[in-house]
Amino acid sequence: MSKLLLFIRAVLLLLGVLSAPQLFATHIQAGEISYSSLGNNRYQVSFRVYRDCGGASFSAITPELEYRTGACGGVAAGSVPMTLVPNSMRTGSDYCAALGAPCGSGLPTNYETGLFQVTVTLPPAQWLLSVVLNARPTLGNVNLGNGNFYTEAMLDSRTGVVNSSPVFSSSSQVVSFVGWNLPTTLSQLATDSDGDSLVYELAAPLLGCNEPAAYKSYASTTTVDPVDANCYTVAPAGTYSPTLPLLSYNVSGACPLRQQTAFFGFNPANGSISIKPALFNPAINSADNKYVVALKVSEYRRPATGRAFLVGTVRRDMLFTVVDCGPNQNPVIAPLTVNNSSTAQPVTNIIPVTPGRLVTVRLSSSDANSGQVLTMTSNAEQVLTNAEFTPAPPSVNPTVQIDWIPPANLRPGLYFCTVTTTDSNCPIKGQHTQTLTFQVGGTTLATQAPRQITTLAAVPTPFQAQVSFTLARPGVQAVIVFDQLGRQVTTLQSLPTGEVQWRPAASVPAGLYLARTADGRQVARLLRTDAQ
Repeated sequence: MSKLLLFIRAVLLLLGVLSAPQLFATHIQAGEISYSSLGNNRYQVSFRVYRDCGGASFSAITPELEYRTGACGGVAAGSVPMTLVPNSMRTGSDYCAALGAPCGSGLPTNYETGLFQVTVTLPPAQWLLSVVLNARPTLGNVNLGNGNFYTEAMLDSRTGVVNSSPVFSSSSQVVSFVGWNLPTTLSQLATDSDGDSLVYELAAPLLGCNEPAAYKSYASTTTVDPVDANCYTVAPAGTYSPTLPLLSYNVSGACPLRQQTAFFGFNPANGSISIKPALFNPAINSADNKYVVALKVSEYRRPATGRAFLVGTVRRDMLFTVVDCGPNQNPVIAPLTVNNSSTAQPVTNIIPVTPGRLVTVRLSSSDANSGQVLTMTSNAEQVLTNAEFTPAPPSVNPTVQIDWIPPANLRPGLYFCTVTTTDSNCPIKGQHTQTLTFQVGGTTLATQAPRQITTLAAVPTPFQAQVSFTLARPGVQAVIVFDQLGRQVTTLQSLPTGEVQWRPAASVPAGLYLARTADGRQVARLLRTDAQ
């Protein structure tokens, strides 16, 4: 592709994101309800909403929580206004550093999210909690109907259980740009403070209680292969659905006529989504490129004896906007290594772990576009008890590390965290979110109490010639220092007082280092700067 064509393509894309829609006073793009038990049948109910930055501000959004016993036809118990939590607003960050995080009329299309809350008393019953707002934006996959945005959550406390709902990870992508014909992986991981089992399912977006939105149909297409003009790919017509809310295709067969089979990759165990968007309308701000994707998470309480039973559900509406990313490719995560093994394994493999025993996972990212600077982040510390994430400075090939000691009393089963890699493309950054799966076995280390990771304070921070820190208990023991790639740099010994000192040689480069006791229970981050 010529440089001129690439430039024109970039300019058109930038013009597209710079034009803000003006059709509605408000654009409610996404949202969900959650609740948290405060004791004595009192619950703090939260409603997180995502608005189009080109629409009305949060001062014009006035949600009311309706709560009723039973399902949609149940008895309405009350309706109360919800209050915007101060300083809860944040703006989308899909744009490159040159554009920042714009939000306002006439600026690049973006979202702003805010959190509304209210406290209500809900005696033991089956409760349906809901919020309705107007209006949704015009969408490519569903008809607007009455234009309402409606979401709900359910709490079933009839058995007297005390329950807090699942909460979606703050790193999940709710309103996202997704690249046309680009393999894209996103996460909708949720966690539950009660340790309930979660089941994810795709659902239809709702216009009201028990009022699903009607899905649109899509036409058949025939595509000429960009490399071989004698090869055609045919996709049949169909209708969008909860399990196919956005067109993505698997291709099979041989030239001259290949077949496309629609798919929308979804993992019901952890909410991971894998797609390769197949349709794109180049018209600026075309509603055809906006797709609502709805998700329902059900939580089941598993008693020591007897069957698991449903205690609650939450829903989330998401908005994916397909964009033409030109030559940019999304970053990828390379095979990972476990416990310093010399053999790498696919990132999709299940990682077996034992309660009370340290597991160390290292993984790196790369990008097909030369010179892209990659940033890797993880929610491991938020979703895995006793986990620690060691980041790496942004680079073309960063490597990060996750250390986890599952508590000795952790229930056997599957546990998840995510690692997200973001590139430096402009105007819209490419990203890839990988879900890691750990399988906790039933064997614990003796009957010891849950192990905790203790973070030690190093002084000075940063340091140049010398750094020191003190272990939690006095005594002489080995402390191993690793660099940011997980390579062992040196082994130190603590003094009888528990103090550890490190005077690295001048040949040791500046950077982030991790000092860790042999049992993995105590760690210190050591940041060395260039000598003056």
